[in-house]
Amino acid sequence: MENDVFSHFTKFSNQTSGQDKLCRILQYSSQLVWWYLERHGYSSDNIAKLQYLQQSLSTARKYFALGKSIEHIQGAVVTIHINDPILRYSITLSKISQAFQMFFDNLFLFSKLGLLKLDHQNCSSISGKFWLYADLLNLIRVLYEIRREMCEQARIQDQNLRTFNHTLSRTLRCTIAKRPELFAEFLKYFHG
Repeated sequence: MENDVFSHFTKFSNQTSGQDKLCRILQYSSQLVWWYLERHGYSSDNIAKLQYLQQSLSTARKYFALGKSIEHIQGAVVTIHINDPILRYSITLSKISQAFQMFFDNLFLFSKLGLLKLDHQNCSSISGKFWLYADLLNLIRVLYEIRREMCEQARIQDQNLRTFNHTLSRTLRCTIAKRPELFAEFLKYFHG
């Protein structure tokens, strides 16, 4: 019975994804036009209208995402049973992070509507951190899957896996030596 409720809810919330995508395009387009008008000295009335439109679309997108955290938790319950531990943890923790991100977005919306008294900035900041955690976990999963695929291809081509790992390691060291700013930028995400 509970599973049916979750399935129906997930189906309903998925129908709003197209609406969310349209709002996102309009939101970012209005933000781009607002930025352009501001840079070129257009009237503050037009800029204010675009700012209001951008904020309204942002709020509409938060409405579309109401309850999406339940969908992410439901996904985490499924992915916790993946056999590969790296995939299991990266995907499951990513879904949990996305659920928390959506939860704090919902709190932000309720606060904005006056239903809760919360610090808007704090809710937004916490939501952003969970978004970052989810993105990093997804990046880890992608890198792991790429490496796994590369190892599989090396085995198929009957190459020595030890040599392949040594070559991969050497390539990584050379990349860091040539572009240390990329490595530093990657590391800044792990700084408190």
